[in-house]
Amino acid sequence: MTFARIAALPFQVSGNHQVFANGTVTTTEERRHGVLRLEGATLTVQWRVERKIQKIGPETRTDVERDGMRSVPVRVDQLGDARVRTRGRWFWRTWELVLTARDLSAFDPLAGHDGFAFEHPAELVLPVRSADIELAREFASEVELAVAELALSAAEHAAAHKALGPDAT
Repeated sequence: MTFARIAALPFQVSGNHQVFANGTVTTTEERRHGVLRLEGATLTVQWRVERKIQKIGPETRTDVERDGMRSVPVRVDQLGDARVRTRGRWFWRTWELVLTARDLSAFDPLAGHDGFAFEHPAELVLPVRSADIELAREFASEVELAVAELALSAAEHAAAHKALGPDAT
């Protein structure tokens, strides 16, 4: 018997880069504000990209662009595990939620010009704010439980199908 799993975790991914050309410095800072939502057998990743573009040259100008919200569902049966890990020393420690896929195509819809960059295509790594560490651990546990319940349900279904014989549907 599977239970409806409902959990949510906010995240923010930031990055920036600079270009020096023709006497102008262009600095682009991107922020992806989003939320992970686990509802039953679906993990939904929602995010919105905000870009702050600053040009310093003959004129100084700052523009802000906001893209529309994107939402990508990922089936829980495509996930392998979820965990919270830490990096760095105690005074520079950062926390991350790591979702590992069982299928390389699971996170493909998340990539793109306004999506996420992956160190490995089977891992979605999202930073966790210090205030959200316990929430992230709870979220990872809920994902792990949802993955286990789906695997158990599939095993029970296969066993029942095998017990009925090859002619059963």
